[in-house]
Amino acid sequence: MYSMYESQFGVRMVRAEERLKAVEAKADVAKALGLKEGYPLLSIERVSFTYGDKPMEWRLGLCLTDDHHYMSELE
Repeated sequence: MYSMYESQFGVRMVRAEERLKAVEAKADVAKALGLKEGYPLLSIERVSFTYGDKPMEWRLGLCLTDDHHYMSELE
């Protein structure tokens, strides 16, 4: 994805921040994922920055952690 940003739009990612926290599935999310409302999820919010500390991407992931774990390797 970041190579597309750079090659097609000339925007380069130079750093990213991620925030993780446990949350409960709200009604709309629970319905979309086929879960009960209040089911525990891992929320991963990420902001990527280009030069001058200008944000270039925001992303929110809501993850089931029953059978998986979160791993991140940023370069």
